[in-house]
Amino acid sequence: MREFDPSVFAFDDQDIRVEGQVVSSGPSLSGIEEPIATDGGGVVVAEFTNGDTSEREDTLAWRAFTAAMDGGAAQVLVHFGDPLHQPKGGSMGSASQVAGFVASRSYATPGVEATAVEDVALRATAMMISIRSEMPLVGGEWFSIEHPTWGWRAYNIVEVSGTEITFRPPLREAVTSGTTLEFDDPRCVMRRAQPTSNAISLGRFGAPSISFVEDMRKPA
Repeated sequence: MREFDPSVFAFDDQDIRVEGQVVSSGPSLSGIEEPIATDGGGVVVAEFTNGDTSEREDTLAWRAFTAAMDGGAAQVLVHFGDPLHQPKGGSMGSASQVAGFVASRSYATPGVEATAVEDVALRATAMMISIRSEMPLVGGEWFSIEHPTWGWRAYNIVEVSGTEITFRPPLREAVTSGTTLEFDDPRCVMRRAQPTSNAISLGRFGAPSISFVEDMRKPA
């Protein structure tokens, strides 16, 4: 599976969120309209905009990457690249580029060590954890779990209460005690959601954008 790191193309903006689908139950006799979630807890969406492909190598790497997405059919492991809002503190370090994909990664500061401290059922939205980090969890952070069957999946913390966290979306696979929670480099198995922008201004300067949605297929 190919990997995508937003730092390779220096995107100015990113929006990573859990997105759900809600339908209306219709107004009741009293005129109250109740929303009903129809997506089972939502999916992870990642959008990256205003990248930089001003150099020939960057433009060709971007074209190669978008072509490899096979119109949105191919799976890709998307790294979120948002270290300033994770509990590790400091900067992420560096990533090297090979045709627009992640080749290697290093960290400037020690990483977070976090594990589940009990078995947690499929589709749960809360778990007890053990964590050692430079900064405390406050809610809003992302973490990932490399599930045995479903691969890397990402979860957004909603609330922290002592050693218990609640999160969305629900667990894609049951978790056993001792499972590692990845806070340093959250990532998720995704696919391209929409056609990418690939315009080049003045024959040289480009500001590409791309959006991904969590791929609900098992990793190939």
